[in-house]
Amino acid sequence: MQTIIINDEKLTDNDIQMNVIRVKGLVITKTGKILLAYNNHTYQFLGGHVEEGEDIKLSLIREIKEEAGITVEIEEDPFLNIITYDHDYFNTGRKVKNSIYYYRILSDEIPNFSLTKYDELERKSDFELYYVDLLGLEDFLKRNISSGEIDENIGREMLYALEVYNQVYGG
Repeated sequence: MQTIIINDEKLTDNDIQMNVIRVKGLVITKTGKILLAYNNHTYQFLGGHVEEGEDIKLSLIREIKEEAGITVEIEEDPFLNIITYDHDYFNTGRKVKNSIYYYRILSDEIPNFSLTKYDELERKSDFELYYVDLLGLEDFLKRNISSGEIDENIGREMLYALEVYNQVYGG
């Protein structure tokens, strides 16, 4: 597993007030499509926060079920961990170390919206799902970062994840 550290504010571990662990899944079909979520005014990979005491693989299975209504199996270890240091986590003023583990998930299961369970933010921001060609994902991300459809920081992380994915699995 490769690790990338993003620390634009040059924070130290002593500065950190809270540690957050998150998981993201690159859900890919046999036909080379990747499933993306659009919510809170940005595209992103499926996934979310790991609850206290929760296994990270089980957390990702839960998050994908809640967001897409599909049941996936995770047969591999994460291929990437991006660690970010944030001096103002979601405008709370808290200094946070955020670790995001990225997994490749192969699934042809179709999203089932009757099985989704969106949280309050996802409901308020019109959570939507989209398939994008994996081979065109880099161009899609860059184009949507430029147009503001993807948050710049999230987009940067997605591009890093795609780059490492292509190194590990071939692109």
